[in-house]
Amino acid sequence: MPQIIDIGKSIPSSLSQSTSLSVIAFPSSLILGQFGLNVSTGGSVLLEATIGLQNTGSNPPDVVFTIVRNAVQISTFRSSSTAANAFEAVKLSYVDSGLTSGYYAYAITAFSVSGGNLPNIIGPIVFQGLSIL
Repeated sequence: MPQIIDIGKSIPSSLSQSTSLSVIAFPSSLILGQFGLNVSTGGSVLLEATIGLQNTGSNPPDVVFTIVRNAVQISTFRSSSTAANAFEAVKLSYVDSGLTSGYYAYAITAFSVSGGNLPNIIGPIVFQGLSIL
């Protein structure tokens, strides 16, 4: 049975105080959340995020979400809205495994690769991690 080593989370705004941030165009990126976790040798980290995305125009924007560990990109996800002015919840998950014992900093970022309208990130934004052995 897995043993929980540590739990980390980043929730920059509550539901009643929703966030609205404009996604920046590539090559810049917007940090959406970050936290740190202790990990045991041979352990894994389950990372999950739920992020609100709003299309702000008639062209569906493509947004790239990147998960970073200690300033190194470990996973990317690409999301596209399907309708003009649509809202959607983007759900992401990733398992980071094969780690040595230590403290790791995790972050999630976003940037737009669309030409033209830039989408909005709407909140709340939830980014969390579970260190298990």
